[in-house]
Amino acid sequence: MSYDAATVQMLRDVLDDVLSSPTFTQQNRRTAVEVAERVLKLAAQGERHPENIKRHLRNEFFASNLARH
Repeated sequence: MSYDAATVQMLRDVLDDVLSSPTFTQQNRRTAVEVAERVLKLAAQGERHPENIKRHLRNEFFASNLARH
């Protein structure tokens, strides 16, 4: 899948924000690659709102992993 320059920049900004946030830095179960893959998966599903992507990562991606361990 290809994205226009604005979408690529938005995804990069989201990834940078998440990887520098306490949600990511204070956990040790998810890698940066896993986070990037999830961001791309959400984009492939049509998500284009940065806050929705971040919310998904905080509330479902990180939380679901914690619930399993």
